[in-house]
Amino acid sequence: MRFKIGSALIGMALAVSMTAVAWAQADDDTPGPDDPVSSDTVAAPVANQSAPPMLFLQLVDPTAEDVEVPLGTAQLTVRGITLPGAVVSVDGNLADVDDQGGFVGLSPIDQGANEIEVVASDGQGNQVTTTLFVVRSD
Repeated sequence: MRFKIGSALIGMALAVSMTAVAWAQADDDTPGPDDPVSSDTVAAPVANQSAPPMLFLQLVDPTAEDVEVPLGTAQLTVRGITLPGAVVSVDGNLADVDDQGGFVGLSPIDQGANEIEVVASDGQGNQVTTTLFVVRSD
């Protein structure tokens, strides 16, 4: 009995909603898919509304910002990913960036504490910076 009443209520709700949609379409003055379109209708071009990609900088190696290296290590290799077409510098030296945004850069490191700044820049003048803190010791 409950199933029959529930089914009847759902059927009535569906019929009411379909009727409301039909009335709304009947009151609408826009042409339907089968209505002829007048010859003086002009289609305006749609502007590209997608935002330009945002500049980013992600280090892949090393992943941590605080790094300890053995005393025998004279330079640090920094690998990462950025926006394709961006320019990357590692401690002021330009890094090699591939067409997919992957980059590799080298930085000489002194004994003791070192700060290595990694900067990505795009053609619009935007910059993203990450600083690595590297300790070279025994």
